Amino acid sequence: MGDKIPSVTSAKRVTARLESLEFQQQPISRDRKVPTRPIANALIKAGYLSLDAQAKALGVSRSTAWTIVNTKQKLGRLNNKTARCILANPNAPASVHVIIRTMLDRKN
Repeated sequence: MGDKIPSVTSAKRVTARLESLEFQQQPISRDRKVPTRPIANALIKAGYLSLDAQAKALGVSRSTAWTIVNTKQKLGRLNNKTARCILANPNAPASVHVIIRTMLDRKN
């Protein structure tokens, strides 16, 4: 009856989501800074040119995407909560994930 076998792609999505949740639950120290400019550049290179597309790709609101792309944030870096939100979004471009993880893994 309800014994539907999940497809390989759905299993991959679930695995990716679980991995991102594990990473999301790890504390991000305050001294780790993720600058917004490389993320904005990666979005544009990936073909996300409109604000709506960028917000959807990052999994954040339009106003947050606008702040990231236009680098109007006074500190010039992502909030830890925003970084976690982007990493938890499986639809975010791989280049953005790489930038955020690299910056978080870097020792200051």
